[in-house]
Amino acid sequence: MDQVSSWSRDIRFASGMVLLAFAATHFLNHASGIAGLEVMEAMQNWRYGFWHSWPGTVALYASLIVHPLFALLRVAQRRTFKMPAREMLQIGLGVMIPFFLVDHIVGTRVMGTFFNLDESYHAVLRRLWPNLAFSQSILLLLVWTHGIIGLHFSLRSRESYQHWRDPFMLAAILLPILALIGFAVAAREAGHMQLPPETYSDSAITMFNQNVIWAKTAFYGLVGCFVGFVAIREIRVRTTRHITVRFVGHGVRKLTPGLTVLEMFRRFGIPHAALCGGRARCATCRVLVLDGADKLPPPGPNEARLLRRISAPDRVRLACQIRPRDDLQVQILLASRLGAATRATEPEASAGKRGLTVMVADLRAFSALSERQLPQELIGLLNRFFDEMAQAIAAHGGRIDAFYGDGFMAVFGLEGAPARAAQAAISAAGDIVRAVEALNREYGAALPLPLRIGIGIHTGQAIVGSVESESLGRREITVGETVMIASQLESATRRVLSDLVVSEETIRVTGRGYRGTTPLKISIKGREKPLTAYGFASVPELAERDGDDQEPAPAIETDSTGLQEPAAAPEERAIEVAIEQEPLSGAGTVQEEAAPAPQPPPKRGRSSKADKSTAPKNTKKSPV
Repeated sequence: MDQVSSWSRDIRFASGMVLLAFAATHFLNHASGIAGLEVMEAMQNWRYGFWHSWPGTVALYASLIVHPLFALLRVAQRRTFKMPAREMLQIGLGVMIPFFLVDHIVGTRVMGTFFNLDESYHAVLRRLWPNLAFSQSILLLLVWTHGIIGLHFSLRSRESYQHWRDPFMLAAILLPILALIGFAVAAREAGHMQLPPETYSDSAITMFNQNVIWAKTAFYGLVGCFVGFVAIREIRVRTTRHITVRFVGHGVRKLTPGLTVLEMFRRFGIPHAALCGGRARCATCRVLVLDGADKLPPPGPNEARLLRRISAPDRVRLACQIRPRDDLQVQILLASRLGAATRATEPEASAGKRGLTVMVADLRAFSALSERQLPQELIGLLNRFFDEMAQAIAAHGGRIDAFYGDGFMAVFGLEGAPARAAQAAISAAGDIVRAVEALNREYGAALPLPLRIGIGIHTGQAIVGSVESESLGRREITVGETVMIASQLESATRRVLSDLVVSEETIRVTGRGYRGTTPLKISIKGREKPLTAYGFASVPELAERDGDDQEPAPAIETDSTGLQEPAAAPEERAIEVAIEQEPLSGAGTVQEEAAPAPQPPPKRGRSSKADKSTAPKNTKKSPV
């Protein structure tokens, strides 16, 4: 039997969502019992309006038949049952559900249809409480846990899921708890109602028992057929020919054809990544086919769509979607360590893209300073510097991701709104500038040069997650274009003689105005248009009210020599700065680092004679 096609997977997912939606409305109805049986009955009338209609009935019972059938088909197509514990748990829960569910369906919907048995909540609760309360509670937990596991692992590889994952998990935990409480409260109330006892005819009892036996026999007989099919298939494949599969870095294996490459990884305990569990919803299990790619079947619709999305090169395939029939050689592209011999460690579930504000900061003139200081004094100064920086970042809810030489990178927005994160980053930058000024006062007599710092801040999408190795342990990291732009903004501070350069995007996200800023145009490597940013000549200060920003200073242009010259006053222009991309750990040259402190911008009006005599006649912009 070949792999499950994409349409069968979609049908299984859609039918599962129908069943989960029915369970959610049913459990909400249970939870309303906390307010009393009367509220429970009123909500049931609303719920019956949909699920007892023709569309609701057809969707519900079709899903009730289709979902278990395709789930069993999916399980039967496995060629190895070495799998993560959560997949094994989901399969086990799915097999246990019919054992409790059949009695409930037959006792309510079937008996109500054929014998006009009362299906109202007060009647059903009296039948269930207290003798059948435990089995019904177990059924509720089985159904809900099975559905939530499937939904969570189906959606967790999607970027949008990261934004509402926590509220989703909270609701997933609270709903069954509230449903059990409501069930108990309403059942006790129904038990105290003065109603005549229900009587059942012999034919009704006989029909109930027959329907329960038939339904359970049909389902578990189907399960037995699939088990027999798997057993016969294993006997057959072990007596047929073998193929040779070479796993680069993990040896050569001879095995029978039919397994997916991902199942081969699991069978032989080869470290691998598989975020979605082999459902072609992520690309973490992708491999490079070094030999035998021409003998593999072409990618299916889902695999082809995912490979196009990640711009995969030729011969890159998803390990969960290829079943080699001939010899093959593959190389794992995203490997993970195995936590146990039978379980694959999947990539960090919390990894993904998030809107963050990134700060990159670096000490100026550190190379010149290190040449004139004793090693012990220099290390002591760095320890004090980083201690002050860490306190400033933590005080505003940020996280330092990396220290590198004389600089660091911090991120804001891991928790909280983007506007608050951008505001916190700018406020932290102000505290950092004040801390550097305090260090200059403290160490001024011992330093040949005053400490200066350059800070770049940018807001955008960044990839967050964690990496782990045996030598370095586990570390949280942030990577992406946002980090690169923040690094280049930090490099631009040397050219414009400003301690702080903040991108326009960060200023816009804050929703606030700041005084004393100078508009900049900074070319970013890899972008055609320059990036708009703002330089701060001193500690950032909020404008007192809208429209209260100070008049921007005349734009300052930088030429190839690095000297500054006031631009023409009547024409407001932004500084245009061209910078090369620099690594985070790189410091500027000594000449750049030892640049003088920024001077206040010249006042508007005519230049003095001294200014005219010293200013060059022709101003040249540095290329953008």
